[in-house]
Amino acid sequence: MTDADVAAACVEPRTLTAAVAAALTDLGAGLATQLPKQTLPTGDGGFFLTVAGAVPALDLATSKWASYRPGRAGSPGVSTSAILVTRYGDAANLAFVEGMLATWLRTAATAAAAARALCAEPPARLALVGFGPTNQWTLRYLAAVLPPREVRVAVRSAASAARAEAARGMLPEGCALFVTTDVAAAVRGADLAVSATGARTALADLGTLAERGVAVSLDGSLTWRTGARDLVVTDRAADAGTGRDATAIFRPGQGKDRRVLADLAGSAVTDVALAAVLLGVARKGAPPQVVRGEARP
Repeated sequence: MTDADVAAACVEPRTLTAAVAAALTDLGAGLATQLPKQTLPTGDGGFFLTVAGAVPALDLATSKWASYRPGRAGSPGVSTSAILVTRYGDAANLAFVEGMLATWLRTAATAAAAARALCAEPPARLALVGFGPTNQWTLRYLAAVLPPREVRVAVRSAASAARAEAARGMLPEGCALFVTTDVAAAVRGADLAVSATGARTALADLGTLAERGVAVSLDGSLTWRTGARDLVVTDRAADAGTGRDATAIFRPGQGKDRRVLADLAGSAVTDVALAAVLLGVARKGAPPQVVRGEARP
């Protein structure tokens, strides 16, 4: 399957978000498994990486080989992704998904699933830090799953600002859009903020969000400064001694009376969830999934 095939599947955002949430719930409950992400640096700021996971309830497993090479002389960086989908029961190879669209979709769905689980109430004010392909898809998914009344987008370039302004068409009717280069202003008072910048240093302070605000970091926990009372959860399996584990994301009441940072590093079981939706595979004992929806950014 290529990006064109994935786009032609017209994956419905609510369907994929629910599938991703179920897979992460399985991971937190010990009903799904995945290997730690392994990274092979290339020495120039780039890397190769591999992740693999299995969700028995879907009778599927996946293995992903991905890479990133930084841009040169004003040219953008290049990312690649290839996912092998295998049946869990008999190890039969079922599909090969090549291209970045699959990763962007499952990342957007993961952000939406975490936000829906962690936000104490539907977020009225949404802030996006960065507006590359990942956050463009995240905005589309959040507009479908948790439609905001106000969207603020923090950008670093004129090109990103133009893309953000052009995104008005994917917002709910009556939703206000503000584009700024000031990250602090964008996140101040937001009920939900999503960062996807590739930054390796802190860009924002979790304490400036609304009282029970949630930040979803798609670029690592270092992007956000946190306080002693803040809760930090991840989409990875339990990290002994830290309390930061996949179970916490979907444990009721996590966002009550404090701010939450969800550090989403890219979980292999979410690739399995995407593969299940693309292939029309239902969870054991569940009705068939609705697949078709809007697939254009």
